[in-house]
Amino acid sequence: MFSFIYGVLAQFAFAPVEVWVFFPIAIALIIKRIHKRSFRSRTLQGILFSLGFTLPLLHWSSTYVGIWPWLILAVGQAFLIAPFAWVANQKGLVLLIAMPSLWVILEWFRSNYPFGGFGWGRAGFTAAQTPFSQILSLGGVPLASFTIVFIGVLLYLVFLKLNFRYFPLLLILFANLFIPNNSTGENSSFKVAAVQGSVPDLGLDFNSQRMAVLNNHLELTKNWKVQANRPSNFEPDLFIWPENASDVNPLTEAKDQINDLVNFLDKPLVVGGVGSNNSRPTNLSILWEPNDNGSRASSIYQKRELAPFGEFMPLRSLAEFISPLAKNVTDFEAGVRSQIFSVGDAKILPVICFEILSDQLLRQDAGNSNLIIAQTNNATFGKSAESDQQLQITQARAIELGRNIVVVSTVGNTALIDQNGKITSMLPKYEPRILYGEVNLMNANTSALWLSSWVVRGSFGAIFVLLIFSVKRRFFRVA
Repeated sequence: MFSFIYGVLAQFAFAPVEVWVFFPIAIALIIKRIHKRSFRSRTLQGILFSLGFTLPLLHWSSTYVGIWPWLILAVGQAFLIAPFAWVANQKGLVLLIAMPSLWVILEWFRSNYPFGGFGWGRAGFTAAQTPFSQILSLGGVPLASFTIVFIGVLLYLVFLKLNFRYFPLLLILFANLFIPNNSTGENSSFKVAAVQGSVPDLGLDFNSQRMAVLNNHLELTKNWKVQANRPSNFEPDLFIWPENASDVNPLTEAKDQINDLVNFLDKPLVVGGVGSNNSRPTNLSILWEPNDNGSRASSIYQKRELAPFGEFMPLRSLAEFISPLAKNVTDFEAGVRSQIFSVGDAKILPVICFEILSDQLLRQDAGNSNLIIAQTNNATFGKSAESDQQLQITQARAIELGRNIVVVSTVGNTALIDQNGKITSMLPKYEPRILYGEVNLMNANTSALWLSSWVVRGSFGAIFVLLIFSVKRRFFRVA
């Protein structure tokens, strides 16, 4: 039971509580509980800890769909986390390297498998709230996860085992305070207007209200000059709509309405909408620009990292048996290439919803951009913690990539995040409003773009060496 409670404590590091130190404290406590236990006992306690972590963390996934999808997701994720306990019997320096390394490997695995992965709740995402947040710009989320778990092992060794010879290693924390942000260079500022058009009703049926959602965004954008919160004389360089702002196909059914709006604005607009290809829906981000002949969709990005069970249904027969709602999920068609939107000096990388979880996607494309827009639709998760957790993830990504990020949601959180992960401006949730602000166009790349993958490789290497020595030691003991 205590192991389960320690897992609950660990998830308090994530939104809505967001106290990062709970995670390493929980790691220290669980090591104390399972150190020197049998492999079977460690495995069981590791599962209990992981369930305590994932069940409350992912409770938002039960919104509107019931208990079973939540339990399957949370239990499945817990079993992918639980093997961390296998190395808890190691001692001293070996434990300091083995536990964080295995944790990074397990996070890499569940970020990629199964069904494309689901890396929610990675320890490194909490690093944006720490005093050493720039570790994210140095080695990305993998190095941040390693560091958070490393601190937990240190807390166990120093304060629970009372082994004070490891106390000097805590200086690592203070050393990180002096690591500079290596993406400080900025060329210019860029003015944006992020449109949070809202939906008539929260829930899975927002798609049935698609004309109303589209009209919300059309009317709010058209009347941007009379918005009470608009700074005087503020002229946006770009308007941005969220994911699903136009579930009426923006390239066909809603084309004339969007053309008329862009002609009226005489400003470019990024539209989040659902299109169609090969008779299958596509999740699109579209740059619509005015020109001498009116307006047109000049650049189109098709979402590549589709959300399992949301935009495609793995194991469909089983899923439909578990939940009748699975029958309502139509398989989307994934995109195959990246797209950078060019607007003046801005080179904009569009990221749609859960793509913010993808290390590979962000790492390969961020270097070609100087600004990121993260379009999302949180209406399907009601008033749960999902949007707050997603915002926390996006803050970590801003530091890791050294980019300002404009987050645009149908219902919130709609926010501006600077390259240090700070939220500079944010709209109230569930209110149809426009967020106005200036963002910096950042061109310098962080070392995380190349080093983060080496952190993962190094973690695999460390565990491989540990396995070799363990096998060798057992062989000679038997001999």
